[in-house]
Amino acid sequence: MPRAAIALLLLTGLACAQVIVPPANLARVRRDFEPGPGEESLRCEVTPIPPAINFAFRFEAGYTFRVPRSQYTSPPEAWMVLVAITPEHGEPTYLAARTPLAKAPVAESEFTIRGGFILGAGRYSIESTLRDDRHRVCRQHWNVVVAPSHSDRGVPLALPPHSIRELSSVSVPDVSHPDDAAPMRIAILLNAAAFSTRRVVIGERDRQRFAQALTALIEHLPAMSVSVVVFSLEQQKEVFRASSFQPRDIARVSDAIATTPQTSVDVSLLKNPLGHVEFLAGLIRRELDPPDPADTVIFFGPTSRYWDTGPKGTLPAVAEPHTRFFYVRYEAFQLPIIPAELPPLGSIEHHAASPQPIAIPPLPRDPSRGQPDIISRAVAQLNGKTMIIHSPAELADAIRKIEGQH
Repeated sequence: MPRAAIALLLLTGLACAQVIVPPANLARVRRDFEPGPGEESLRCEVTPIPPAINFAFRFEAGYTFRVPRSQYTSPPEAWMVLVAITPEHGEPTYLAARTPLAKAPVAESEFTIRGGFILGAGRYSIESTLRDDRHRVCRQHWNVVVAPSHSDRGVPLALPPHSIRELSSVSVPDVSHPDDAAPMRIAILLNAAAFSTRRVVIGERDRQRFAQALTALIEHLPAMSVSVVVFSLEQQKEVFRASSFQPRDIARVSDAIATTPQTSVDVSLLKNPLGHVEFLAGLIRRELDPPDPADTVIFFGPTSRYWDTGPKGTLPAVAEPHTRFFYVRYEAFQLPIIPAELPPLGSIEHHAASPQPIAIPPLPRDPSRGQPDIISRAVAQLNGKTMIIHSPAELADAIRKIEGQH
């Protein structure tokens, strides 16, 4: 059996995920990707994806291979990638993936094959081998330095230095982090909605951000108990509830968000214009009703599309004396909007040589940004606090504030 065929059989079950090669298969996989006599080269370029901290406080890094289509007279079935990541003064870890044609974005002139992994702080050497289904090979090498940026220095990194992990859409929380603060009874309520008010559908990156933020909250807040609720304010329904949440349940949270209806609303909901207000009020009252309620209730999610609170008295006015409410509200960084009335190119060049700067009109701003939505208003009535975040560093700061106010 050809060497590439053996590698294909080994990796078929890996789909597009970059998975650590099990020790039992490592020798065979390495042998199948090693240079051999008569090996035919495959033209490709690789662009390393620089490491960046995600909302679970882990560094994501990876690569993008670009393979010219001109090398193929007919479309290939798949590509296999073997990546060897060697930390400074350490031993390599091998990750493998198989990307079928259907999962490789196709541009006019090239195929794109992507992969990713999680790294702890440190220096790494990365060797990557791309093999197509016609036994042709492209080899690339690059170095990576993983270190927090200035703005991320306050983020509590979840992994020790020189750690290598698979990149997964769900990171199971590690609750072994030591913490000197008094433990809390925590309730986390996730508002399942798209992270951009311009979209209705909850995308894959949105689901990852929910799972990552939930992981960070569970890992870095001292808890004696955790309950998790996933709700849709737009659908006015709970889609998940775990009164005694365990770290392994986080995959169920991601699945619940993925199956939340998004593109349509039951017509019966439209008959009650205050239905979303009443639903939110009921959700809050349920958190205050148990015999042993949570002492810390945390809403998390993107800015809600709703801004009203209904008639006075619809929402609970004051929380129980020993219950604190927080709303960690995500807003994306606002990208600059280029004004429509820019001078023509020739005019810009002319002014560039002049000592007088060009006067550019101020950029328009979304008037809803930073304004209290319905959850912010409800939390304020409960003597709680809303913290608007845009980045993992700001999530880490919000967690410290929640813990510090205990």
